[in-house]
Amino acid sequence: MTIKKYLAVLPVCLVLAIFSFSNAANTKKKNFAVSNPYEHIHWETIQRHKANLHAHTLQSDGYHKVKVVAEAYKRAGYSILSLTDHDWNWPNARLSWGLISEEEATPYPLGGLPENFPANTTWPWKNYGSPSPEALGMLGIQGGELTFRHHMGSYFSDYGVWYDRTGNRAPYGGIVDKTGREIFEDDQLADIKKKGGLAIINHPGIPAKFEWFERKSLDWYVDRFKNNSSDCLVGMEITNNTPETETYDEGLWDQLLARFMPGRPVWGFGNDDMHTFETGRKGDHGGGSKNTFTVFLLDTLTQASVREAMKNGSFYFCKSSRQSNLQFNDLDLFPSIQNIKIDENKGVISVEATNFDQIRWISSPVSLQPVEDYKKSDQPWPLGLLVHDGPTLNYKKMKGIKNYVRLELERKINGHSYRTFTNPIGITVKE
Repeated sequence: MTIKKYLAVLPVCLVLAIFSFSNAANTKKKNFAVSNPYEHIHWETIQRHKANLHAHTLQSDGYHKVKVVAEAYKRAGYSILSLTDHDWNWPNARLSWGLISEEEATPYPLGGLPENFPANTTWPWKNYGSPSPEALGMLGIQGGELTFRHHMGSYFSDYGVWYDRTGNRAPYGGIVDKTGREIFEDDQLADIKKKGGLAIINHPGIPAKFEWFERKSLDWYVDRFKNNSSDCLVGMEITNNTPETETYDEGLWDQLLARFMPGRPVWGFGNDDMHTFETGRKGDHGGGSKNTFTVFLLDTLTQASVREAMKNGSFYFCKSSRQSNLQFNDLDLFPSIQNIKIDENKGVISVEATNFDQIRWISSPVSLQPVEDYKKSDQPWPLGLLVHDGPTLNYKKMKGIKNYVRLELERKINGHSYRTFTNPIGITVKE
């Protein structure tokens, strides 16, 4: 080739070389790491246990005696129950408010009062006139609801805030420890951890119309999960007894998952926050017992197995638009997850389920900035992004997936919606 011809074809060669290099860079293989909370589930033999970790009795501001509540949950198909009476109510609060008669009131606890009465947990049940969980064929979890400032569920310990160390306007009038120092939510969580307990954040979207609850900013929730490790603060309620705030709670969850997954999971729980299973009773903010619960996936039904599941996320939760009031067991009406498989070589997650019409895959919201006033709006931040429909997801090819995916399965019957939510599956992309 002459010098003249060589110079003529040189630019073409350079373009081809640059194109080849660029194409190779763009097709560079990405490595994906997947963290799956259901990884160790033996789906063929696993037991599914219907659970509620948030219920009240006459030992605080509920309407029913412990025995009545425990037996009602048993009839409704629950095998796990935690009675989480408030730590700032004396027993028979509804009597003092003129909402029940003296004949309806609880006489318990009889005999000597617990050490931190009335902030004590309603445990063991037999001390409050109820058969033991074992006698009912159930597993009971010692628990309580911390009420001063943000409400939180406390489990596997007797922790509660002393009633006579509060300010004048509960629950925001301030509380102090034995030395007179004012304490906040992080202090309470630290004390739960010292006692070997676990905690979750309760019903973040409760409307501001109630004087006993104040909505918090997104940054406040970010700080709580930043400041407290996952071996104590394991997650938050996503479904509760106030259906009008579901988008608030789900949206908040996705905002937190977008920031923390996969390194610091925030597991989602469904609890009905039962105060009464009789619709329309005055003063019941939930309006009866709506239908939401958690399903634990356990090899054996023990305190240790439930505790481990709460820490590692091996459960899912359900929510129906139908109000059950604990009158029947309708677990079989909800979508039931039979298996979750992950093929990391192909980059495919597949779910096997029954009783569903639709399967949705949700990932990080498109924006992490609030769009409306969190105190007034029930959707103050963008919701998680719907990235796919169907039983199989290719996370290597699907656009819009960031650091996690979670599933929502839905079934519709006679105008009612029955939904099942999984915990998030973490996805990390490594170049």
